[in-house]
Amino acid sequence: MLKLLLYSFLLLAAVLTSISGCSSYQPTKNAWKSTKNFWNVYLSPPAEVDYEEKNDLSPRALELTSSMVGIDLELSRLERVMLNADKPPTRVWVTNFMTSFPWLNGFAGVKNDGTILGQEPAAPIKDLDFIPLLYEDKKQNSRALRADVQNTPLGPEILLAAPLYDSVDFLGVVTAHFDMRTLAQYSGSPENMVILSPRALLWPGKYAYAATPLAGVNWTDIISNSSSGICKNINGSFYYIVRYLGNLPLVFAVPESGSFPEGNGDTEQGRPFFPKEPEKLSPPPITERKSRIDAIAAPDEASAEDSHAQPEQQADAASDRLDLGTDLRPTVALRRPV
Repeated sequence: MLKLLLYSFLLLAAVLTSISGCSSYQPTKNAWKSTKNFWNVYLSPPAEVDYEEKNDLSPRALELTSSMVGIDLELSRLERVMLNADKPPTRVWVTNFMTSFPWLNGFAGVKNDGTILGQEPAAPIKDLDFIPLLYEDKKQNSRALRADVQNTPLGPEILLAAPLYDSVDFLGVVTAHFDMRTLAQYSGSPENMVILSPRALLWPGKYAYAATPLAGVNWTDIISNSSSGICKNINGSFYYIVRYLGNLPLVFAVPESGSFPEGNGDTEQGRPFFPKEPEKLSPPPITERKSRIDAIAAPDEASAEDSHAQPEQQADAASDRLDLGTDLRPTVALRRPV
């Protein structure tokens, strides 16, 4: 009986060995090759990219992505540089920065109390308010890029800011600003595209904005529910895509169907369809850096009386360590938007 059981066990082992295709004499490297091939073929096949696949995008959606790609590349490049601008800039850095982005209208360093420590050009032709950029957007990381759109008599201006910190202490922001009408030159077909934000018409293309289905839409509500879609009116439809710059949504749109009258190319035609400019803000409250102030060495007896007589000056000296502007103050040539 014992011999019969032993014989059955050996026979079963032989059958299993033959089924699995393994051999006790199989070299280790061959076994590894078999295992790797099995893994790559069945468990984790390598990814393949089909660059010809267009998915189910409509011709107009493809046209939009083609039209905005040049602008998107420039904005992405600006975002990367601004994300790395985590130190007070030098004059050389600003010069190289403005050269790298010739479509920018200016650059500024702003202290946390709203003081402009330096800017280029020294006398910008657009009157801009940097205070809103000092406020942290609670929906994003405190060190993330912040953006704003401001209407001016010379057209809307987009501002992109990088916050500067010393440990956890907010020091201020460095800000680049530009006019979308200048950046539109990087599009392959800018005349066929409309660009806007919830606050302003940034680029009307060749269209009379009031005749498009983009006018009269509450874009704040729209972008909170979708990142792309179609707007329609009696004249036809526009396909749109939302692209964020920092925390600012930018809407790019092209006509999908219908016919639309042409306009004069002026962004002012969008004014009646967007909210009025908000009231100016005061600088946000500054959290005192008490640990640094308290770290100042106690005065000796000879200077104690003078030290106690000037506590405000000591506090100011401790909190005024931000230096963004010494290299930015020299007057430079005025640059005008296209």
